Amino acid sequence: MKTSTLQGKYYLCISRISKSRTGLIIFIFLCFQFGEAKSQSCSLCCIPSFPSLTVYQAFQTGHGMGFGVEAGTWNKDAGKFSYFIGTSMVWTGISNPETKTNNSPNQTLLSFYVKGQYKLTNHLYIVAAPGIVNLSYLELQTGLRYIFPVTSKIGIGIEPAYAINQKQLVVNANLHFALR
Repeated sequence: MKTSTLQGKYYLCISRISKSRTGLIIFIFLCFQFGEAKSQSCSLCCIPSFPSLTVYQAFQTGHGMGFGVEAGTWNKDAGKFSYFIGTSMVWTGISNPETKTNNSPNQTLLSFYVKGQYKLTNHLYIVAAPGIVNLSYLELQTGLRYIFPVTSKIGIGIEPAYAINQKQLVVNANLHFALR
């Protein structure tokens, strides 16, 4: 009986060790697989430039929120400068913040712009977008753009900028699509 009790305790000890070793082996295997997947080059990494389409939600401090779309050529390795052509629409319920009447007309800011971006680091860019707003005055927005790639064709990003003529902060939540 003593022998079977000792063998039972020995078996429990070995099963605990083998379970922890199995977990450790699986963990190490997954780490190597993840490292191998990260070291492989994607097909988009060797393309020097590609056409892209960006849709975004715009939040502006003085006017409210809106949306926009832009298209252009994204240069990865061919150069650090990329360019885009786009349009955005931002709306608010009150045209003048001092007037708080209920019959104030809705104000919509429709802008057309050309945007240039310069690559600072791997995912960080500086942007400048001169454009025309409501076909009445010129505007220049300058800021930063940070892109996080989700897949080889889709990226999400945030773009805080400052509208110089309107003297307002603009934040865009971007969704980028590579068209190649």
